[in-house]
Amino acid sequence: MKILMIGLGSIGQRHLRNIKAQFGDQAEILAYRVRGLQQTFSDTMQIRENCLLEEEFGIHRFSDIDQALAEGPEVAYITNITSQHIPCAMKAVQAGCHVFLEKPVSDSLSGVSELLNAAECAGKTVFVGFQNRYHPCIRRMKEFVASGRLGKIITVQAEVGERLTTMHSYEDYRGTYMARRDQGGGVLMNQQIHELDYLQWIFGIPAKVISFNGKNSSLPIDVDDYCDSIYWVEGTAHSFPIYVHADFFQSPPSRFCKVIGESGWALADLIHAVFKTSIGDEVRQEAFPDFQRNHMFIDEMNDFFTSVQTGKQDMLSLEDGIVSLKMACAAKKSSAEGRIVFMDEVCL
Repeated sequence: MKILMIGLGSIGQRHLRNIKAQFGDQAEILAYRVRGLQQTFSDTMQIRENCLLEEEFGIHRFSDIDQALAEGPEVAYITNITSQHIPCAMKAVQAGCHVFLEKPVSDSLSGVSELLNAAECAGKTVFVGFQNRYHPCIRRMKEFVASGRLGKIITVQAEVGERLTTMHSYEDYRGTYMARRDQGGGVLMNQQIHELDYLQWIFGIPAKVISFNGKNSSLPIDVDDYCDSIYWVEGTAHSFPIYVHADFFQSPPSRFCKVIGESGWALADLIHAVFKTSIGDEVRQEAFPDFQRNHMFIDEMNDFFTSVQTGKQDMLSLEDGIVSLKMACAAKKSSAEGRIVFMDEVCL
């Protein structure tokens, strides 16, 4: 099986390590690389000394994407900068590849409908990499909400915060795609969009949003470094708000989702892998001590290759990725125009 890697930064290398661990020499690795850096990362995002990337994984490198695709890879992993996701994914689909597309789908809706149509016409899987759906606490939250034990939902609170300046300790944060507008950076598109994905998975697509996001710090970056949004979910039985906060400053990092209902509350702590509930006078805590972050990436990889083999996709379709992208674009529009934006205003 030939697999083309498009982008081999930290997330691309994580996927590559998991692929080689799963398939070994059955996976022939091709790579389209622009910078061709040879630094190799560990699972903890530390640079491994005296280890050259292309030599370590036996990578056949190409500096031209068309030449790489001409080798006939069955699968392409798109893990480069966000602003280049759509053109690279389009080329891969048109060349006959199934595609693993790292989140988000893009930094705008431009070209998204064309990719969707191309994938449907070609009969190819496009799987979007939102690994937090595989977090045990998020899975427990989805089950618990569906059980109805919380009663009528009153409100939902979700937060993600992490310090941009130390997120990638091996490089200058100012040059990362997260810190650059021209590469699709910003806290909304690179951090909060994870929350938007699992929130719409659990609660459904919201009807409208009001958002306040922008740059509120002295960091020398040209992207948003905070985002506060309120999404309004209109259900058949009742409606409720979802408050989502993201920032580039918190240390230690924070990532949680709390659902408050008439009968109690439930809290998913993604950092510490703990799920807490309070129903009436009964407070419970469920810990996942064996959880490792890489488990989520392995699980999503397995689902992706199952989809490729069976032609059936139950998780993280391109359509799912488009929903979270539309939610993010609606939040951008709301903040820019200073008003509530309805989701149906954001069209492909």
